[in-house]
Amino acid sequence: MAFDASPSWSGFNYQGKVALYYTLVLINAQPNTDWSNYSLMLESTEDFEILFNGVSVSFHQVKAYNSSSYSKYSEALLEISLELYKHQGVVGRIHTWKQINPKEPFLSLTASVRNDIEEILTEYQNSNPKIGSTTLEKAASSASGIPKPSAILRAAFPGKTSAELFTILQSIISNPQDNTLDRLEAYKYGLDSFCDLSNINENIKIEINQALKIRKPFATNEQLEKSLYYFLGMIDLYIIQRHKTQPQGQATPITFNEIIQALETDHEDVSKEYLAFKFKENFAYLIDQYMSDEEDYTDPAQGIRCNLKAASKLLLGMSAMELWAHYRDFSPQIHLQHINNTDNAIHIDLLGIRYALIKTLHTINIERASHRPTNKQFIYRTASLPHQYFLPTTITNLARVSQIVKDIKTNPNMSEILFEVENLIYTGNESHSFTPDLMAHTAAPIAAEADARPKRNEILQTINLVPLTTAKDALV
Repeated sequence: MAFDASPSWSGFNYQGKVALYYTLVLINAQPNTDWSNYSLMLESTEDFEILFNGVSVSFHQVKAYNSSSYSKYSEALLEISLELYKHQGVVGRIHTWKQINPKEPFLSLTASVRNDIEEILTEYQNSNPKIGSTTLEKAASSASGIPKPSAILRAAFPGKTSAELFTILQSIISNPQDNTLDRLEAYKYGLDSFCDLSNINENIKIEINQALKIRKPFATNEQLEKSLYYFLGMIDLYIIQRHKTQPQGQATPITFNEIIQALETDHEDVSKEYLAFKFKENFAYLIDQYMSDEEDYTDPAQGIRCNLKAASKLLLGMSAMELWAHYRDFSPQIHLQHINNTDNAIHIDLLGIRYALIKTLHTINIERASHRPTNKQFIYRTASLPHQYFLPTTITNLARVSQIVKDIKTNPNMSEILFEVENLIYTGNESHSFTPDLMAHTAAPIAAEADARPKRNEILQTINLVPLTTAKDALV
């Protein structure tokens, strides 16, 4: 695969869900089939593929663009077409959030792709003398910074000359023996050749429900819901492990038997993993919601790094349990335990995530971020000495400051940050300082000119609630 469609994705995003859905559809369509030699591979040749005895039988591109314009998908369609040419007998599917409109004046995707290839060939034919300026010549060169169509061609056929690439493309559109474009189509979800982002979860549940009915006399709604999040967690952990430890092209696929075994397992009992996966799903959804809100989010200028995208890549690249541990640190005002997950689920502050934490991750310079995986901490540090540390939080300005301080002081989890972070970022308008030592009243008051930054092996004498605007200025 020339380009990884989403290097930071978690198993809760559109691509992973589509792969899961497609696999369940195959299994349900032939419930009596022996699937022991079939498997699902993600992010190898294409976004995902189905294997039989380790050999590809279908390639799949997945694009979650909020657009129907053909130009948004033309490069993905070219890429999968080249792979289909190299693998005779394999079928290709493109899965999209919105329906793809064909390129004008054509009436189908395959006719549109054919025309794209014809334009590349015509450009090459009409370029005389050949001075390296065409798509095919750039693909055959060793130059860097080439246009994406050239890069796709180079990745698909490394070492080929421009004349050889010309012959290959000509064969795709002209050779009667080559049926490459006949094997390519937009995948249909019922009558629609697309699946809206908001509908993919429901579609997966429909397939899980069908699978459960085949295997069990009666499946409860709770079993259905928990099975959904079990599968999302399975995909999530697979992808995280895939990115951490396995080079491109050397991943171990998920066997269909693993998926079938999961369908036959009782997921009725509440587990901390289930609630963590559900939390991660909500967390990712709130980020998407924020980035879709034009009042909150606009894309940065070209060449400018987006703070939120960088932070999201890190946080959503964690396992669900790791993200949950970080959320506990982001919420010093909420007593969240590791054990009692049912109560934790009730106390998750979705408004605080959406309107405080995500806004902070978007606003604060990501270059000042300091991630400590072992301590499950994501904090910011000032560039100049003496360093000041800032914790992004889910604390909003909805409660009185006195109540916020009380909740922080009485939270047993608070002790975990007493040695580390003196500034808690919140969405209030004024800074407030307080002592975290609730029970001890014997400490002398801090002198007016005293430096309130003690050594790091001592509990901090003061902690500050800092408005987001103040933190932004301190962390430039």
